[in-house]
Amino acid sequence: MDIGSQLRNLLEQDGITQKQLAEALNISTTTLNGYIQNRRQPDAKTVIRLASYFHTTTDYIYGLTTLREAITSPYNAEERHLVNIYRGMPEDRKPLYIETGRAFSNFGKKKKT
Repeated sequence: MDIGSQLRNLLEQDGITQKQLAEALNISTTTLNGYIQNRRQPDAKTVIRLASYFHTTTDYIYGLTTLREAITSPYNAEERHLVNIYRGMPEDRKPLYIETGRAFSNFGKKKKT
């Protein structure tokens, strides 16, 4: 799907006019209509503003996904970093990485008797 189709769908789903969107983004209605008719392509900053306005992702605006809502990760940045380290290491080192993590997680814990 192209940007113009995505914008038409978003305008229809949210019940707003091209004029309202153009005013909200501080762009001309002619420019917005060019995006919707696929005669013009918005720059990256405009795509980010469109995604923010519609509470969606830039991938959705570009038509790269059909999911309007962003997929949220169950991991924070540090956890994602650890997972990426694990995924990038040779298979034979992964058990050592896991054991090291276990040792650090148990460090300083009192043993229950």
